[in-house]
Amino acid sequence: MANLSLDNLLQEYAVTGLLTRTILIVDDELPNLAVLGSFLEGDYTVIEAGSGDEALTIAQSTPIDVVVCDQRMPGMTGVELLHNLREAGIDAPGIILTGYTDTPALIAAINDAHVFRFLRKPWQPDDILTAVAAASDSVTYQRAARRLLDLLSARTTELQNAVVELRAAQQSLLHLDRLVTTGRLAAGITHDLRNAMSSLVMVEYEVTAKLSDPELVETIEVGLAGLRNLLESLETMNQYAKQKRLAMNMEYFEPSQVVRDALTVMRMDLNFRARQVQVDAPRETLPLLLGDRQKLVQVLVNLLRNAAQATRVDDRIWVCAAVTASGFVRFTVADEGPGISPEVRDRLFEAFASTKEAQGVGMGLYMSKLIVESHRGALCCLEREGGGARFEITLPPAELGA
Repeated sequence: MANLSLDNLLQEYAVTGLLTRTILIVDDELPNLAVLGSFLEGDYTVIEAGSGDEALTIAQSTPIDVVVCDQRMPGMTGVELLHNLREAGIDAPGIILTGYTDTPALIAAINDAHVFRFLRKPWQPDDILTAVAAASDSVTYQRAARRLLDLLSARTTELQNAVVELRAAQQSLLHLDRLVTTGRLAAGITHDLRNAMSSLVMVEYEVTAKLSDPELVETIEVGLAGLRNLLESLETMNQYAKQKRLAMNMEYFEPSQVVRDALTVMRMDLNFRARQVQVDAPRETLPLLLGDRQKLVQVLVNLLRNAAQATRVDDRIWVCAAVTASGFVRFTVADEGPGISPEVRDRLFEAFASTKEAQGVGMGLYMSKLIVESHRGALCCLEREGGGARFEITLPPAELGA
């Protein structure tokens, strides 16, 4: 019944080629090799060796099923040969022919070499045939078990990978559903905000034309700049939710413009105005960029707003733009707040992974990363030396193309 079950398994999993039906016989006396070979050749392919060294060489280059060897051979005994074969990773069971009478010593040697069976001289042909058949069955089971275990291990790995892929697909569907919902919400807010902006633009025009108070005019202009940035951010989110990509309004611009525009928007943020902001974005030393300036302003505004929310009154925030050793432009926003833990940092740029709990949707840094990568750049978060967080945006210069 067990054989039937094993045969069914081997057939089901197409496991074949377990036996070569090749027997290696080893003896230093040629007449003994001739006798052994004469009654084994009818059922098996027989390979002869006159010494242990020769047998070891043959076994390392030729697939064999069973080894039949004499115990007493010059140079290497039969047990030593089988021990060396096992050390070489050859799984063929060994049958030892011996006239040795010190049974305890022989059994100890057999245990060391894992000899399948030993036959005392003088042996009978039927004894040899029976022992070889049993050894062939034994190696068949061993090889079948290893092959099936390998298949099981592979199937287990495939199943584990399938589960991982299934979970990823499930998360992707959930992510897509939430993204679509967020996009619809953004579309509704964008529609209402655009209508409100139309009225406010008219107010801006009237105030600019009729009032001479520069502070009031500036306040209105800064406020509208913030609303325009918010409108652009919502439209970017809605666009990505619909098309799964970002449309880019490509133009040449100076990196210092991005910093200046972002700071203009942030001037309406009372938290930001209560911080000590240090700016370093020299216009003269920075190469031109090619990309969507307004979208990059959105990214910088998001980083500056996060820095303002992570710090306290009179804490410092740094924003700068510089050239890297490889000629790229690097924007940096750093603060001396509490910093970001490694656990949070690992998922910081994932969609809906907000660090602000109920106060955030978790789309700001996700969209920022999409925008930067759409410019063939990189956005990363680092631990600032001395405490706080440090975000870096690295972009290729216009001469390399965006």
